[in-house]
Formats: sequence, C-alpha cells, structure tokens
Amino acid sequence: MTDSTRGRWAERIVFVREATAWSAILFAPLVLIAHRLWLALVLYVLAQVLILLVIANLDLGDAENLLLLLPNLFVAFELSALRRRKLSARGHEEIGVVVAPNREAAERRFFESWLEAGGRPAPAVAAAATRPAEPPPGYVARPPANSVIGLFPEAGR
Repeated sequence: MTDSTRGRWAERIVFVREATAWSAILFAPLVLIAHRLWLALVLYVLAQVLILLVIANLDLGDAENLLLLLPNLFVAFELSALRRRKLSARGHEEIGVVVAPNREAAERRFFESWLEAGGRPAPAVAAAATRPAEPPPGYVARPPANSVIGLFPEAGR
C-alpha cells in the first residue's frame, strides 16, 4: 500500500465512542440530527407520538413523564450502536477496538498499531476477525461434567 493510498484510507476512518450520550437524555432529537441518524429520528418521533396517544387515553399519573423519557434513554444508551449500524450500512467495516481516555489518545494508539502492522489492521484485530475452524462432521459438543447451564443448577447434576 503506497503512502498516498494509505493516507486516503486513513482519512476515511471513523472513530465511534462507546459511551452513554448523556446529552441525549434531554436533547435526543438534536443528538440524532447532529449525527444524521434520520431513520432513528423518525422512529423516535413515532415512539413519542405513540406514547402521547397512550397518555391521552389512559390516566397514568406520575408515570407519564417517565414514559416520555423512555425514548430519550434509549437514544442515550444506544447512540454508539446506532452510529455503528449506519456506518456499516454505508460500507464501513469495524477494523479495531481501542481503549483510551479520550479521542486523541484513541487515534494515536490506533494509528501507531496500524503503522506497525504496515497499514493493515493490527494482528490481534485480524485474528479476531477470522472465523474459527468448522468442527468435523458428526461432532457433538458436550459440556464438561461440572459445568452449569442456567441460573439455578440442581444439586447432584
């Protein structure tokens, strides 16, 4: 990969922060508009209209304000997932995960590992992206004898 090709590829990288969008609790429509999540905005408006119809037909008392806040909470908690889904639909692919205290540190860490790998995703990222080998035909996975499946195992099993 030439330096100019690598530079053009690096300019198209989008970093999506995985965190709660606290501003969306009060300003969810504005946050959705700022990130150009038009479909999510339409669904948000439809959810608010549906909630207003429920409130108009039922006497819920103090729960009305909480119901109106539910779509905002959803946007606040799921904004990064909505952004990733939009980018994926536009042809972007996830090539790595970086843990850092802020965006600048995340960019620095990503590009340092990227350059060390010769302009390709870091080996750890590439290994995680590959599918595990398929088991041979007729293979049946059995849990170990002392394994627990479920929340409340029975004694002696």
